[in-house]
Amino acid sequence: MSEPEDGPNIHTGRGVVIAEGCESVRVRYRIVLETRPDGQMAHGTLTGRHVGLRPIWLEPDAQLRVKSGRSFAISITDLVGDVAEFESTGPVPEL
Repeated sequence: MSEPEDGPNIHTGRGVVIAEGCESVRVRYRIVLETRPDGQMAHGTLTGRHVGLRPIWLEPDAQLRVKSGRSFAISITDLVGDVAEFESTGPVPEL
């Protein structure tokens, strides 16, 4: 289960990032949830091995599975060393 950090809209924990044709990567995540008129959106950072995250960064579609087992579609928007930034690209489940 993810742990709230600094309030109910920020969650941290450990999870897995997967993308078709790529090896899955274990990550530590920091997710910021925002409520917008068109629904809930998530963005944040993933910390994992650069060698595993890089191929996923090059793919347009990936999934972040959080410790609770819930998952949602993301896109990695930046990768510097072992830290990636991401945005949700679809519906975000309750974390």
